[in-house]
Amino acid sequence: MNNNHQEHPFKDSILFSILFLFFSMCVLSNAHAEKFDQRYVKWKEQQQAHDEQLKRQDPNHYLGKPTVTNTQASKQTASSSAALSGAKVNINTANVQQLQQLNGVGEKKAQAILDYRQQNGKFKNIDDLQNVKGIGPKMVEKNRAMIVL
Repeated sequence: MNNNHQEHPFKDSILFSILFLFFSMCVLSNAHAEKFDQRYVKWKEQQQAHDEQLKRQDPNHYLGKPTVTNTQASKQTASSSAALSGAKVNINTANVQQLQQLNGVGEKKAQAILDYRQQNGKFKNIDDLQNVKGIGPKMVEKNRAMIVL
């Protein structure tokens, strides 16, 4: 029985130490979280003040709310109306804007078509368009009715 009695004080001190460490960590983590929250609130206030300053300098300058410019809207309208009206695009003479009327062709692919045409000459058939980087058979088939040579 004496052996048993000697183990209990040791277990109690370990348990006390564990509980002490646990509560200490809780208090420290709460203090850390409060400091973080305070730093975040201060940062947020600084960002809002900076945004207000930018707004006062230029009312159109606000990164959080992008707007569609007239050129983008007119390009989209022209592209959709060309597709609906059956306008043809001559891939041997078209410029960047005209090539962008094709489905799936943006500024980069249109420029790639021009670059390919400049290096290799005119396209001999519509399927040659697949030789341009980024253009595959599906895109050619999707646009075949709009493409002329």
